Amino acid sequence: MFLRNCTMVAALAIALAGCQTAAQAPDTASGKPEVTIRATTAAIKARLLSLAMDKRFNVTKDTEYLLQVEKPSENFGAALLLGSKYDGIPAERIVFTFAPIGDTTRVVASGMYVTNPGSAFERVTPVNAGEGVNKTQQTLDELKVSMETPAPPPPAAPVAAARKPAKPTT
Repeated sequence: MFLRNCTMVAALAIALAGCQTAAQAPDTASGKPEVTIRATTAAIKARLLSLAMDKRFNVTKDTEYLLQVEKPSENFGAALLLGSKYDGIPAERIVFTFAPIGDTTRVVASGMYVTNPGSAFERVTPVNAGEGVNKTQQTLDELKVSMETPAPPPPAAPVAAARKPAKPTT
């Protein structure tokens, strides 16, 4: 009986491993999603906070060089694999690190799942590649473009006519 169960588990593991696609880490200096933006850290943080709130993340830590946001995971696989008896739903956490360099700021994002978030028994599982990492890199790239593209000038006000209006003929 035990041997049959072990064989079934091994067969299932091999079948699932065959379904897995090879995920690549971003091709950046840190191996994580990152971008260098010509803007201040405060301006970048404000935009990231707005984007995070739009995706239902909560700010859990904010310092001069770090912004940490998280939300309960909606990923069933993550809950199944990373949940615990204490807290069955792990948190999705993103930590943005800021490095001001002259008039630019380097932003590096680290994604992770956190089992037992906010407790003394936190267990962090880094996410180094995959769809979530690619989306984070895409978001950072879009943020860079939006912050570095100059705003279009306001439309010119119509110039008042220099001549007096003609008198109607009667």
